[in-house]
Amino acid sequence: MPANALPVFTALPRSPWSEKARWALDHHRIDYVEKQYTPMLGVPALRLRLRRARGPVTVPVLFAGGEAYTDSLDIAQYAERHGAGTPLFRRGHEESIAHWNQVSDAAMAAGRALVAARVLADPQARGEALPDLVPRPLRRPLEPAARLGIGYLRKKYRFSDDEHQNRAELRARLGELRRALADGRRYLLGGELSYADIAMASVLQCVSPVGDQHISLGPASRRAWTDLELSGELTDLIEWRDQLYASRR
Repeated sequence: MPANALPVFTALPRSPWSEKARWALDHHRIDYVEKQYTPMLGVPALRLRLRRARGPVTVPVLFAGGEAYTDSLDIAQYAERHGAGTPLFRRGHEESIAHWNQVSDAAMAAGRALVAARVLADPQARGEALPDLVPRPLRRPLEPAARLGIGYLRKKYRFSDDEHQNRAELRARLGELRRALADGRRYLLGGELSYADIAMASVLQCVSPVGDQHISLGPASRRAWTDLELSGELTDLIEWRDQLYASRR
């Protein structure tokens, strides 16, 4: 990559992992080019770019300055070092941010399994899950390809098929967030926006998606990303997330 080239952010548009990295990049006003990743089809090119012939490869990935940052947290820390704006990783909060990032990853894994099951059960959602480059008239005939893609993701990430277990895991992780915010605080750490807030706000995409101005979803996809049971239980957390998006996103 030429020294003056913009960083390339390879991501899944709807993925909460991609969103928490994207939010950090945008917060720090990093100029970048976003490249949409296609599961299965995009693996060979990503392996080549990463020079990784074996082992798992996943997104988001940021290619910047001759380096590859292959984790949401690493991308956010890159943005912290190279961007502008208020810090998301303030000194003294390192352990707490690492903790909330781990909570976020565990919650998102459970949420991903629930969303994948709902997409798999809905032909319209499967059609909408196809890459943006697929023309609308071809989406219905190619809808079985989305089924294969979901099967690939389930095998890659070893999804649990136990809906009750996945929902219990997601509920427990978000219950920890609810307890942390019970005193009415706006931010998790120190009275200012941190990466902990971004990580946990992004989890709620698997419960009740944000508006299309932030993450665009078709109507069937919006149904699939909505957990009717948890969205009814967690209205306070959804409101907290929406306020963060309105003021800091």
